[in-house]
Amino acid sequence: MKQPFGQNYPGPSRLQLLMAAHRIRHDIPVYLQSLAEEHGDTVFLPLNFPTWLVRNPADVKHVLVSHAAHYHKTGALRADQDFLGEGLVSSAPPLHTRQRKLMQPMFHRRSINEFVHCIKKTTLEQIASWKDGDEIELTAEMMELTLKIVGRTLFSVDLTGEAAELGDSFVTAQRLVIRRMQKAPLPRWVPTLANFRYRKAIRRIDEAICDLIEARRRSEEELPDLLGMLLKTRNEDGSSMGDRLIRDEAITLLLAGHETVSNNLSWTFHLLSENPDVDKALLEEWIEVLGERTPEMDDFCRLPVTDRVLAESLRLFPPAWILARKALEEDILPSGLRIRQGDEVILPPYVIHRNPAFFDDPERFDPARWTQEMKKSLPTGTYLPFGVGPRYCIGEQFARTEAAIVLSTIGQRFRLNVLPDQRIGREAMITMRPRYGLRVKLEAREVTG
Repeated sequence: MKQPFGQNYPGPSRLQLLMAAHRIRHDIPVYLQSLAEEHGDTVFLPLNFPTWLVRNPADVKHVLVSHAAHYHKTGALRADQDFLGEGLVSSAPPLHTRQRKLMQPMFHRRSINEFVHCIKKTTLEQIASWKDGDEIELTAEMMELTLKIVGRTLFSVDLTGEAAELGDSFVTAQRLVIRRMQKAPLPRWVPTLANFRYRKAIRRIDEAICDLIEARRRSEEELPDLLGMLLKTRNEDGSSMGDRLIRDEAITLLLAGHETVSNNLSWTFHLLSENPDVDKALLEEWIEVLGERTPEMDDFCRLPVTDRVLAESLRLFPPAWILARKALEEDILPSGLRIRQGDEVILPPYVIHRNPAFFDDPERFDPARWTQEMKKSLPTGTYLPFGVGPRYCIGEQFARTEAAIVLSTIGQRFRLNVLPDQRIGREAMITMRPRYGLRVKLEAREVTG
């Protein structure tokens, strides 16, 4: 009798997956980490499609870099075309290749340098009403702030009046996409509460984007931003980019542009609250290097503690916590694992970043581990908060710059103390955010700048 595929590989049985359903729904990153700890670098998951959890760096590099053309995106980013459609993070080649080349100039260092003043100004506006002793919901504040920043820098639009509602719509849409992936969904036309909430969220997002596009088309002003670039683009036959694709790209950049940095900052402030010695070292660096001013682009090379803190925060809480690929053809990974056409491979940075073979005491927050020697020693495929290979995040430098500016601008003025007795879990959607929010108490520092 022929053996079931995957039987000779370690992993949970279907019954064990069923029994772990609550753990999977509640905190899937931790569940996947437990599988890697129990079974090793390669874990077989008997899902609807044969699925492999992989954390071996050679295998990760093979799938995402050297043989990336043989694997296409799958998972939440492709699960519901009503949401992100064919935007940059979800589309497949050759569309992805063409669109990435088009948008790349907006994320060159010279362009990012022009955004620095806007990021600082927007941050100072966001915290202008903060006072010593105030209690705030940090994840909501960071979401509003980063939405305003991406609106002003990439779309030349002020989202101040609608950032909170728009951000909530993005979160709602993500939650419902993930929920549909976890159980057999009813068609969208069925009048369930979940379908109603999803359609309402998508409608709110679409209205905001369509209004933005129409306002720009009516305006005679030509702005050198991402939206202007999309509207001016012409295909090889001379036709303009279709409205649907412009919408998909705009929504994708709004989502990715604010969620990644927002979550990174929320987790970083959480870690600093729990590690006052690191927070003190950061403040000392800002005082020594910046004095009474906010940072400029040229300062970042002189802020090694800031760089290490953000690198370690991204290791422990990578906003893009999971990558998923579907094999287009049969393949053999460097570890010897044979992949069949149609198999799915999941490569979770949350799990990969906790591999004890490369990160000593991997659950410990230790920015000091990020020495130049340590960075050089890491093989490709061991640290990938922004992905790796041809689908490496186009906005990586923008996100790192924004996070460093916001962190230092706020940190010079306030210490953020996480309030005790609150649940701080992980909500794993397209990005990973604090599940229950993050309430903090502000402790004012001597105002600088």
